[in-house]
Amino acid sequence: MIRIILLILFYPLFSKSVELNLICTNTVKKNHTIDVKDMFVNIHSDSKRVELGGLDFYAKEMKLSETNISWIAENVELYPDSNGIVTGIIGRFSGTLVVEFFRYEDNSRSSLNFKCKKFKFKDRIF
Repeated sequence: MIRIILLILFYPLFSKSVELNLICTNTVKKNHTIDVKDMFVNIHSDSKRVELGGLDFYAKEMKLSETNISWIAENVELYPDSNGIVTGIIGRFSGTLVVEFFRYEDNSRSSLNFKCKKFKFKDRIF
């Protein structure tokens, strides 16, 4: 009985799962046509769930290392009429997030770069 209680108490210390709630800001300075300036990013490694702003999906594969978290998700609904692949990697020390999108319909690729930090509600500007 005591083993079960100890296991429950110390499980979070032994678990390698990660749950991140981040606020990410687009780092492209030259391109003023980018629609995404700020974005909330939530990553849950246990369920492999990734939320990028309004885009919510489950990764086929998610890798956690000491320095990076990366994922790949296939057949993600990017637009109502378009599916594709979403890959991402975030540096655990730099806070840099790179997300790449590949659309099946027209074989086009695009990527976004962000600088991320842990989200705290008090960090709002207004």
